[in-house]
Amino acid sequence: MKTPLSSLRRSTPLRLTAVLIGIFMLSSLLSFAAAYFVIRNNFDTSLEDQIEQAMDSYSAIESGSDLRARLVADAASTEADTMILYYVSDTGRLISNVDRMTVVEGSTIISDTAIEGDDLADSYRALGERIGSGRLVIAVSREPIVEMGEIFLTVFLIGLLPTLALASAFGWLAARRVQVRIDAIHAVLGQLTAGNLSARTEAADGDTEDLTRIGLAVNQMAAAQQASTATLKQISADIAHDLKTPIQRVSVLLERLEKKTPLSEDQKAIVGAALDETDRMVKTFHALLQIAQIEGGSVRDRFEQIDLRRIVETFVDVYGPVADETGHRLSLQIDGAGAFPVRGDRHLLGQVLANLIENALRHVPAGGIITVSLTAAAGAAVMSVCDDGPGIPPDECSNVLRRLYRLERSRTTPGNGLGLSLVAAICELHGAALTLADNAPGLSVRIRFPGAPLAERPQAKASLAPLPNGIEPGSPQ
Repeated sequence: MKTPLSSLRRSTPLRLTAVLIGIFMLSSLLSFAAAYFVIRNNFDTSLEDQIEQAMDSYSAIESGSDLRARLVADAASTEADTMILYYVSDTGRLISNVDRMTVVEGSTIISDTAIEGDDLADSYRALGERIGSGRLVIAVSREPIVEMGEIFLTVFLIGLLPTLALASAFGWLAARRVQVRIDAIHAVLGQLTAGNLSARTEAADGDTEDLTRIGLAVNQMAAAQQASTATLKQISADIAHDLKTPIQRVSVLLERLEKKTPLSEDQKAIVGAALDETDRMVKTFHALLQIAQIEGGSVRDRFEQIDLRRIVETFVDVYGPVADETGHRLSLQIDGAGAFPVRGDRHLLGQVLANLIENALRHVPAGGIITVSLTAAAGAAVMSVCDDGPGIPPDECSNVLRRLYRLERSRTTPGNGLGLSLVAAICELHGAALTLADNAPGLSVRIRFPGAPLAERPQAKASLAPLPNGIEPGSPQ
């Protein structure tokens, strides 16, 4: 599995790796900085002691002429980049090994900008005091401290950069490996959420890593859920199968009672109502059995290459008169004149469209507009059924796809709450994406089919096909 770079950058393992590397860098930097400042302070202290000793040696000379002679000799023999002697007498006489410098008071650090002369160091530790009949400044070069700082920085970079590179490389690889496993588990959870209960993670039983144990726990949860769902579906199918026949027998007996027995008008009305209810029950059980058969996947053996355009045109043509009778306007919009090839079962796809149109006719008030459209989007066929009726609240869109679920306002209308469940099952069987959205106003049902590249579609106009066998208006909803 290949993890995108952008996703890896946002991953928790990589962030933890970056945090650890940052902590290591900060710790190393603080350690080197502390060592440098301790050594520098010790060196500065040593320079101060050296300067004070030199200053004490000059202070011990009592004769002014001897002091001046000593300073002249020392200034002539001392390089300015090592030590500076700068003595200004009260009469203005200058004895120094530099041209000019700022007279300082006490101990301080000065830079070469405060000094005029040749071959100067960058920084000096200086001490200024009154000696004899003048003021003496002794400045000792701090060049060893500057060089020591450069050495520390070089050692820090040479020692840290390879370590940082290795840590980053191994951290990146480790984070990528962990992220791949996390993405795999996330993908399996996504499939399980989407209804694919057969999805499993790759996890070895002998591995005791945290992610492996999480993967095994996901697999166990999925297996238990799959077994529970399979048992529930089997029970539903068994109940529907076992009750369908006796209910049909009850319907036959009621028909015999109605035809062969003299009944009053009230009795006929009761028998008619009972026949309607048994018919609804038969249709409900038939829909449940059909959903179970579709979810079993055996219907895929009947898949063939079909033209979705012919199915759409056929059913819109069939339901046009029905819409006119109920006071609705049913329109058809198709993108282009070519075919829309998809692989699937012609009868089931026709039933999808029939269910969606009948739902719209049932719930949209008279005078409403129902639009069936077929378009091409990114190489796929998209079939839509839109209306301007009351629609479905956004928080109910996922609920209406459940079996036998009906909105509160729909409980007084005909139906059993299986129409959209059957549509969802057929879409899943065909690998099509089903989307319910607000049509502002009304409901927009959008089905995106995987199929052949639509750019290769023939541009000949498809003729209307006859209504497929087994699909009748008023099929179980």
